[in-house]
Amino acid sequence: MPYRGNYTESRQRYLATYDTAEAAKYDAWITALTKADHDACLNDIQRHFTFSPGMTILDAGAGTGALCLSLVALPGMRITALEPCPPMQERLASKPELSSVTTVEGFCDHPDDHSHFAPATFDVVASRQLSNCLFDPLAAFRNWHYWLRPSGVVIVMDGLFNREDWSGRWKGVVDTLPLSACRTMATLPYMLEQAGFRIDHVGLMDATNALPSTRTKRYMVVATKAMDVEPDHC
Repeated sequence: MPYRGNYTESRQRYLATYDTAEAAKYDAWITALTKADHDACLNDIQRHFTFSPGMTILDAGAGTGALCLSLVALPGMRITALEPCPPMQERLASKPELSSVTTVEGFCDHPDDHSHFAPATFDVVASRQLSNCLFDPLAAFRNWHYWLRPSGVVIVMDGLFNREDWSGRWKGVVDTLPLSACRTMATLPYMLEQAGFRIDHVGLMDATNALPSTRTKRYMVVATKAMDVEPDHC
């Protein structure tokens, strides 16, 4: 048995953790986010990436819709939310302001997950606090590369978490998820490069980190699909 277990065990654990009660608890935090929170998120992104009307955006690991709630403020975006947990997905879909968002149920960090979407489907793949929960980040990033159009962009936002930040139901998984307690901004861009991306920006999210609602410092990586590298999905 591999040290970290396997995909099936990891996914079963995730789905069991986010039951109806836990999804409601998580969503209470999301619904408490204010316009200032969403504006700060967009401000941090738009310092390093320019959205254009008509862009297709995948919110990977969308949860109950935190990032979608920021993105819908942009005119003309076509947004798809990928989320594996039915209770989380149901809460996202129930939000009236997200009625235009297409929801797809599924994980993204197994090689077989690339079948969720056709190649070259999206202009942007964005994620907010997903990478720390990925069982296989490299597989996820290769799938994102596959789903992106030529010169498509990934925008990855996460926190500089400590081991102590993983408590309660999550305490037992901190040593099984490669990016769970990354106190450095170096690992994620390194992995993206291995998956065929060119790094455009790595840095702290200053606007988001200035808000009282932010307890753990957030950072962001922006990277472009490199056309001279095609990751192996075997």
